[in-house]
Amino acid sequence: MQLKRMLLAGGLAGMLLLAACNGESTEEESAEGEQPAEETTDEGSSEGVSYSGINGDYSFTNFTLVEIPAQDAEGNDTTIQAVAAEFEFENTSDRTATPSEAFSLDLAIRQVSEDGEAPTENYTMDLEDEGEFADGKAAATELVEPGESATAVVAYGPLDPELATHLQARENPLEETESMDHELELDLKPAEDGEEESEE
Repeated sequence: MQLKRMLLAGGLAGMLLLAACNGESTEEESAEGEQPAEETTDEGSSEGVSYSGINGDYSFTNFTLVEIPAQDAEGNDTTIQAVAAEFEFENTSDRTATPSEAFSLDLAIRQVSEDGEAPTENYTMDLEDEGEFADGKAAATELVEPGESATAVVAYGPLDPELATHLQARENPLEETESMDHELELDLKPAEDGEEESEE
């Protein structure tokens, strides 16, 4: 009789222990599962974007809205809105290339509407020489040997606040290329202020 009681007590204790351990592991798994979701939310859509092109591999770390000094049609000083794209470039081609050149051959930043796509211009050299993008700007025009990497910045604009801005892969009719069309989330300022000033 005592043996049965001991076995029964041992069995119950074992079941309770297993249930407790199982509950803890489930909580740990759910806690671990929540962490990546929080990180993804913090990172935003600008990070984690990557592309493999004919001229290299690109891993984008940030897309930042910047204002570039310019002149309007009447020659007055003004600014335009552009996007600065920061990325890690690895030269996977068999020739030496700059990150800016490789980017322009593999990728494009375009604005998209119902009527089609509007191209943008390269404003990388118009970024400030001593601003936060100084190192990336300098690296964008430095030659990178095949197999080597560099962290660079390119800037494209002007951007129309009424249109969506996309990072797109260029199609190459001679070679099969990876497709990409990634919409950039940028907080563009409305153009009304500038238009009102020019009307006055």
